[in-house]
Amino acid sequence: HKTGWFDPMMTTGCSMGAYHALNFFLQHPDVFNKVVALSGVYDARFFVGEYGGDEAIYQNSPSDYIWNQNDGWFIDRYRQSEIVVCTGLGAWEQDGLPSYYKLKEAFEQKNIPAWFSEWGYDVAHDWEWWRKQMPYFLDNMNL
Repeated sequence: HKTGWFDPMMTTGCSMGAYHALNFFLQHPDVFNKVVALSGVYDARFFVGEYGGDEAIYQNSPSDYIWNQNDGWFIDRYRQSEIVVCTGLGAWEQDGLPSYYKLKEAFEQKNIPAWFSEWGYDVAHDWEWWRKQMPYFLDNMNL
């Protein structure tokens, strides 16, 4: 509000930051119209275990709540946005793969265009790779 900037913004992050970036985007597509999420775990159960009906935890588990997001206002904004979700297949990436594939399936079933990108088995959950991935994706987005 202090800057007078009211146009949509981008959210990005790596690892836990990727989780937050995607979660913020999905919950606030009126604020964000672009997201780059690298090597995230998008299932809150990974962090807290079974949430046993706790609505607050469910509402912050993107790989779960996206399946039940059927509000046209949200879906239309997702469809008009640029969405990148990337994972490596190498060391320390296995924890995020189930939620990555679950998200990918949900986006496909809901016809939400997104760039789901899997990098090789040599690509680890590490800054060395994120420093390569982030410029690559930013260079290929409409900024």
